[in-house]
Amino acid sequence: MLRYQIKKILGITLYLTVFQYSNAAPVFADSIGASFILLSVHTNPGILALREQYPRKIDAKGKYVFTPGVEGYYQQQFASSPLKMDSMRFAIGAGYDCADMKFGYMHWGGRWVFPWTDQLLLDVGLGPSLIFRESWKKRFAELVADEEGFWVESDEFIPGYQYKWLIGGNLELQYEFATNWHAYWAVVPAINILVINSMGVKYSF
Repeated sequence: MLRYQIKKILGITLYLTVFQYSNAAPVFADSIGASFILLSVHTNPGILALREQYPRKIDAKGKYVFTPGVEGYYQQQFASSPLKMDSMRFAIGAGYDCADMKFGYMHWGGRWVFPWTDQLLLDVGLGPSLIFRESWKKRFAELVADEEGFWVESDEFIPGYQYKWLIGGNLELQYEFATNWHAYWAVVPAINILVINSMGVKYSF
């Protein structure tokens, strides 16, 4: 099952590689961005006993948790708009999760832009992602029901970490506050589990 999942993600990644280089403008990057990861909001009640152990929880029930981290990315515009896609982005991030354990991710996917006004737009991304976190078994004796079966842990790949290959993305509300400069609020929705919030800036060349 794991090998099939990895092959599927690698296949999608290879397709996107060919897709990007056959459609993108001949430049390395058209824009770059950086953001601070700030807050995780849990939308699923989950296991209360586990949430009460979150070291950085803001409220008593652990629905809101401070999860500090950083993200950086570069983005490449397409000369045309294949599949109505405006660009491709490679992003990498790292920080601390709800259990105050190290986490990180890599993402590569397409971007679709929906302008609202001359200065305000919605930027939507979707593509293959690898997410990983320091094993929660170091903090919790055993995984709880809502975590069990989702994460993969192996001594052969990222030892000491739990990881997951998936198709993921984010939503960004961008505001142009100066020429070539955008401030943005981004959310990464994990359906029925949590929403990760970040704020950052983007510069277009």
